[in-house]
Amino acid sequence: MFSKLIKSLHRNTAIRLSLHFSLLFLLSALVLFTTVDYLLNKSQTEKDQQLITSFIESYQRLHQQVGLHKLELVVQRDAPYFQRSEMSVTLTDEQGKQLMLVQPESWHGELQFKAPDNGSDWHEGQLKGASKESSIRVLFRQVELSDQVVLRVAKSVAPGEAQLASYRLLVLQVMVPLLLFGLLLTFYMNWRALRPVHDLIDTIRSIQANQLKARVEVRNPESELGELACIFNEMLEQIERLILGMRQSLDSVAHDLRTPLSRMRLSLEAALTKPDEQSLKEALMDCAEEGEQIEALLRALMDLSEAESGIMKLHMERLNLSQLIRDCIDLYRYVAEDKSIEIVFADEHDHFITADPMRLRQVLANLLDNAVKYTPAGGTVSLNVRSVDKGVQIRVQDTGIGIEEQDLSLVFDRLYRADSSRSEAGMGLGLSMVKAVVKAHQGTISLESTIGQGSCFRVELPEQQDI
Repeated sequence: MFSKLIKSLHRNTAIRLSLHFSLLFLLSALVLFTTVDYLLNKSQTEKDQQLITSFIESYQRLHQQVGLHKLELVVQRDAPYFQRSEMSVTLTDEQGKQLMLVQPESWHGELQFKAPDNGSDWHEGQLKGASKESSIRVLFRQVELSDQVVLRVAKSVAPGEAQLASYRLLVLQVMVPLLLFGLLLTFYMNWRALRPVHDLIDTIRSIQANQLKARVEVRNPESELGELACIFNEMLEQIERLILGMRQSLDSVAHDLRTPLSRMRLSLEAALTKPDEQSLKEALMDCAEEGEQIEALLRALMDLSEAESGIMKLHMERLNLSQLIRDCIDLYRYVAEDKSIEIVFADEHDHFITADPMRLRQVLANLLDNAVKYTPAGGTVSLNVRSVDKGVQIRVQDTGIGIEEQDLSLVFDRLYRADSSRSEAGMGLGLSMVKAVVKAHQGTISLESTIGQGSCFRVELPEQQDI
């Protein structure tokens, strides 16, 4: 149980970041506290030294000017100050005999001191306090006067230490709540900042559960994580479209393959019931036709995949685009005449471009085939070529049934067929192939359509390409 809790906390990024921040804050506060404590302690020591030095220098001058007796009177006069400041003044002769001692009433016993290692004039010592167990740490300095009298001035460091102790306690009282508040605030900020990441994780888990409609909640689109969520949602939409398109493609391919395969099976079964040579020949011819249809479907899918993946090989050459259009019109003129449809192409000038003639003929044939197929009797299909910026534009316009507005953005998807076009034969790959081939030629294709009035396809191709 405890190990699971530790593992869960370790995986929680907000908690780990909060702990790291708290550790960094604690180390920084410790360094700052130690530095300030050292500087305050040093400042207090220097202040005590300055006070002791000022009394020694003053008493030295006084001794030189008026003698020892006057000095003793002045020290007695300053005794009340020494009581309040916890200081002592001692005068001894050359044999160490004590001539005068002024110190606080709480001090008892002889001063025990040790000489500093660095050769300084300053000493630290210990004195007994008010009780036998207590001791007083003092800082003192002694100098020898002119008549071999030794002057010693000492001061207790207890008041300074008490101030430092109160400062340390105050810092702890401030730092501990501040650390706790900072920890909570950091955890909240980290949790809030990482909440989009948790949303992203939840969405990915939902997608793994086959919920393709799941999307990441965008809390702040202007932030980096918000922008990441928007991009991820766009990617999810594209993946959903691809998966749905793949499913629809598989369904359509399965449907398109089922029909010729069923016809082949029925033809063979019928031939087996009449085992004469003529029936077998007809069955084999039917199977060959259905096989050609299956092969055409698979070949179209392979060509489309090559074009969409950018690996389609183009055999580029300089060609007369106007003449290529005329050749395509000649192929469909008889079909159009059978439906009483007029194909109009009025182009007095020839336009030359660099392209793959076979693939470009495939584009024109698909557009013409669609235009003738979905234009009712008595309608018109018109083609036009004109020069545009660094290229040419081919326009194929008809007076057919038109395309619904909601289908305009989908007609170029593979195997997609609008409801109005399902009555006509076809695999739903023509416009997908057109778009892929045009894109392979570094061109663009657009569509405008109005129900009952017709459609207009515009293909723009660059005039010059690398051969």
